[in-house]
Amino acid sequence: MGDNYSMLNRLMAQARPVFVRWERLRIPYNALLAMLVLLPMAGEFRWPDLGDLLILLMGAVLANLCYLAGPAAETYLAWLGLRSRLVTAALFIGGVLVSIPCVYFFGFGVALMNS
Repeated sequence: MGDNYSMLNRLMAQARPVFVRWERLRIPYNALLAMLVLLPMAGEFRWPDLGDLLILLMGAVLANLCYLAGPAAETYLAWLGLRSRLVTAALFIGGVLVSIPCVYFFGFGVALMNS
């Protein structure tokens, strides 16, 4: 039991700085994706109705759940011995590039539903 407890403590000590770093990156991630969602709706600005807000909220929640793959992958790589700011940057950029089409089409779908 003691070995499991110490192993868990070591993993938590390794994961904490990774997750803290990624929480700082969550702000630019959400700002970028929010701009991409609003871009297809920019032609005719109007206040979104409740249905639109629910769809956009679901997209935001899903994007932020998917965001957790970044720090989880980086923690795993750090556990394997691969620690570098380049790893963080590559995972972040890769995650944003995967998220962009998903989030963009959420906004595009809302815009199409209202046209």
